[in-house]
Amino acid sequence: MSVSAPTIEQLARDAVEIADPETALRALTALRLELDALEADLVRRALRGGASWSRVARTLSITKQAAHRKYRHLFEQPLGAALVGSRVLATTDARRSIQFAREEAERLGQPAIGTEHVLLGILRCQRSRAVKALGAVGITLDNARLCLQTTLPGLPPGSSDAQTVTVQAGRIIERAVREAAKRGERLIGVEHLLLALLSDSRNGAVQTLEALRTTPAKVRQQLEIEWGAPPPVSAAPVAPNEGVPLLAPSGE
Repeated sequence: MSVSAPTIEQLARDAVEIADPETALRALTALRLELDALEADLVRRALRGGASWSRVARTLSITKQAAHRKYRHLFEQPLGAALVGSRVLATTDARRSIQFAREEAERLGQPAIGTEHVLLGILRCQRSRAVKALGAVGITLDNARLCLQTTLPGLPPGSSDAQTVTVQAGRIIERAVREAAKRGERLIGVEHLLLALLSDSRNGAVQTLEALRTTPAKVRQQLEIEWGAPPPVSAAPVAPNEGVPLLAPSGE
């Protein structure tokens, strides 16, 4: 988005200098729209540059919740569109982990699915090597819930319908695609999602792991050990037609 400084300057002059009140008000309204667009552009650039929601909110002299309500649309995408144009398929468990992540976000009254919710979704897939690896370093569903480092403001109970994913969570899904491709595997598994979570040191999932006194490196090392072991006894083999879209609607 490009906002014209000369346009803003001219509108400001018109609002102050034009004698006719109605015309001046129209100029003021146009100025307000230009400034709103400029503010949104600067917020987007600040957040993409690494600034936190709290820092942006302080700069704008508003609360973090107010900043997120106003600008979260800049960093969210529809859940069903997170892999637009992609035919990537996932195992049933990987798909369930995303559905579980949605449920966890809604349970916490969060407006969208973040990486921290994806971590909880993975931990609910008890058959996976990912859960075995996390368990080996002391991470369980219960203690992850207790120490969850949420990156989104809460909403009143019952008001959340988490049908969007944050940009960070969307990128995790994209990275999972790359992790599967690097290993020559045609389906996204829960393990690929976990590897993707570990690749970003600033996300809520990694912050949760660190709050539980472990590190991405330790989890990754344990996951590689589990990957080299035989599949869990309770895990059914992947049938040739098992693959389903990772973000397919629930119940399909």
